[in-house]
Amino acid sequence: MENSFLGTTVILPVENVKETAAFYKQELGFEIVGIWEDPAYGSVRRGDVVIEFGEGRKEYAGSGVCYIHIDNADSIYTEFKSKNVAFVGDLSDRDYGSRDFRVRDNNGNVLIFGNALKNKDKMLQQGKAA
Repeated sequence: MENSFLGTTVILPVENVKETAAFYKQELGFEIVGIWEDPAYGSVRRGDVVIEFGEGRKEYAGSGVCYIHIDNADSIYTEFKSKNVAFVGDLSDRDYGSRDFRVRDNNGNVLIFGNALKNKDKMLQQGKAA
């Protein structure tokens, strides 16, 4: 059977596209791909990760959640510690097989940055990871 699932694009609800793009660039190290005015919409990229956001549903700003797969959670955590980033908890090994940490963007959306643990397969066999 052919795999017709080719990828996904995260679209987060935000209050102000320009302020959000600036936050992702200055605090999280993303590059701004584009900002549109009508409708108010923006896109940022870091590596192969693209995050889009818009004001179309700004009443839901802060309700988004995004898991971002990275290769070294410790390194990115250290990078973000020197920035103006609101952490939600600490960097930790999770029982679902990930080493990750959470931050809130300037709208309150939660971004989870994590990498798979080396022992994830063993954790799966023991029923300790999803």
